[in-house]
Amino acid sequence: MKLNYSIIFAIPLMLVLMMDEMYIKMMAPENELLQINLFNLLVKGSAVLSFCYSIINFQHMSPYMRVAFFLLTAYVFALVLESYFKYSTFMVYPHVFLKLFLLSYTFFIYAFYKKNPHLNFKHIVYFILVGFVLHLFIVHPESLSISAFTSHERGAVATSVYMLMIPLMYFLGTYVYGGKLYNLFATFFVLGLIVFFQHRTVWICSTFAIAVFYLYIKFKADKPINLIGRMLPIAFIVTVVSIVMSAFIFTMNPEIITKFQENFTDIENYDSQGTGGWRYLQFLSYLPFIEDNLMIGMRFEGFELPIQFYQEDIDKPVFEDGNGHFFHSFYVDILFYVGMAGMFIYFMTMIHPIRKSITKSPLPITQIILLTFIASGFVYGISYILPPFYFGVLGWCITLIEEKNEAVTSYLKRSAQRMLARRRTRQLQAPVSYR
Repeated sequence: MKLNYSIIFAIPLMLVLMMDEMYIKMMAPENELLQINLFNLLVKGSAVLSFCYSIINFQHMSPYMRVAFFLLTAYVFALVLESYFKYSTFMVYPHVFLKLFLLSYTFFIYAFYKKNPHLNFKHIVYFILVGFVLHLFIVHPESLSISAFTSHERGAVATSVYMLMIPLMYFLGTYVYGGKLYNLFATFFVLGLIVFFQHRTVWICSTFAIAVFYLYIKFKADKPINLIGRMLPIAFIVTVVSIVMSAFIFTMNPEIITKFQENFTDIENYDSQGTGGWRYLQFLSYLPFIEDNLMIGMRFEGFELPIQFYQEDIDKPVFEDGNGHFFHSFYVDILFYVGMAGMFIYFMTMIHPIRKSITKSPLPITQIILLTFIASGFVYGISYILPPFYFGVLGWCITLIEEKNEAVTSYLKRSAQRMLARRRTRQLQAPVSYR
């Protein structure tokens, strides 16, 4: 039997994926303190190593990415100098440095796959799915029940469910391009998991990603696709599933409908109820500090600032002082700690593949899938901190989008051949004049 050694090239991205909470909990299911220590060790340590790897492989980056990495390095160096002159140590609060070091995962993955372009998408997809299922059965088997759904006892955190969007878009894209019922049913299976675990932000991200996916397929696909023909089986399955659920599940468990109604009401009234209202109040608590330090953020002073967000019922801080501030928004987090300067470096990198995809046509399905996931991060970041794996996937996406696209060459050749064929046809059909 011939072994497939290409999985070796998936290891770097898998290591970045493993920093998600669902993998860390499987390492120590019963020890919460060990989970926290593992997370801090893995995320902070690997971020520094990723940064160092990116410096070593700086010459392999494109000019655009070199500029982005140079700006990131300059800001980190400025923080090191500030830390040394103010606190007599080079890295006084790692929590603050991590606000910039998260982006180093992008440059690490980008530089690695720039030199080793052998990653198989399937390996990443099944690594995520197997990890998610194992996490449920090992750590939270009680979450797989109707009662857990109706009582809002979610067995997976938002980042883990958000990671499922990678398999979701992969199976949807594979179905749209190549058909096969397996891909269609796998799409619905992953979508069912996303819906079941009730992270409303991920619901919105999934809807947004599918809309972006449709636009890319319609305007940028590297081959003609019959979208109507592909959508008919989806409409049929949705109709059948809706009838079955209405007849059996919803009739026997009417509280499920009530739960869905509550979730959609929370989405509609994001600023006054549910976790959306909580995030909005947190944002208002820190808005004056963000406005006063808009350009370069509060940095180390931000870490030392007392907690500004209080629980109204008991008039106590939501978080403990001395550990930094934990925001439920990527944008608020970056603006508070490193200001518009830090946000510019992030946006410069995150927008790069999307900007390049607009001028690059046509696009292979792998690039379209990754681009839709990257685009969804701009929505996810409103409610949550973007996780490390997002920036790893971003690096992979940039590597692919910067590749010399063979599909473009073949597309241009086909177009030229069609033009020549039409010209010959017109010449043959032209009337012959006799003298």
